[in-house]
Amino acid sequence: MKKVFLKSLVALLTSIMLLTSCVDSEIDPVGYGDAYILVEIVGQDTLKGLGLHAFSYSEFSAVNVKLSSDENQTYSLKPYMGYNQDFVWSTPLNQYMKELPAAGDYVFDATFKSGHTHTFYDKLYSTVVYPPTIKKCEYVVSNERVDVEWERVSNADSYNVKLINENGDILFVSQVYNRMTDFYSFTKNTQGWQTSTYPTNGQRVFVEVAAYLLEVGTSNNELQSIGKARKAIVWGN
Repeated sequence: MKKVFLKSLVALLTSIMLLTSCVDSEIDPVGYGDAYILVEIVGQDTLKGLGLHAFSYSEFSAVNVKLSSDENQTYSLKPYMGYNQDFVWSTPLNQYMKELPAAGDYVFDATFKSGHTHTFYDKLYSTVVYPPTIKKCEYVVSNERVDVEWERVSNADSYNVKLINENGDILFVSQVYNRMTDFYSFTKNTQGWQTSTYPTNGQRVFVEVAAYLLEVGTSNNELQSIGKARKAIVWGN
């Protein structure tokens, strides 16, 4: 089971960059769920949203989630980047709020492509990790690289860096680094590119630094919160 949860964490932190399609042929497939709090700074406000992730070694056909104390609200998860073993949902950024998402037991009702069904749970707490403050973020023309430096967040367990275009497409994802990390640099030759084409000179893109907080008292690396900060740069200039 620990291997499954480790797979989940890597999938979330690196946007499936290392996933393989290992579909389990077991008769009764098993799934796992993770509910977590998303935190971003929008303008002058620190806002929160909800993230949900269902994962398995078997392929899902549908996953719906409810909070056990609110049967009226249903979240319908969708495959993440085409991977039917990972279904996700998150609050749209324009619907983030100052208030925290409801804490409690989130109930995942999954239907697999085999036709089997399975219900699993995850408890969400109210602890959050705030977005790291980005101190420096620039494209270094002489070395054709991106440098990003941030202030470490006191309760963060790990970090990673992404490059995102103006349409929200993920172009690059770094590996996951430990809580002591506060600087990262990458070029066109760095492992982690999600596309076969690179940004063009003069293109506006966003560097995102994400801080991750794991649930306290668990041994399976479930996420509790993700804090994201972004800075715009001009590629090649």
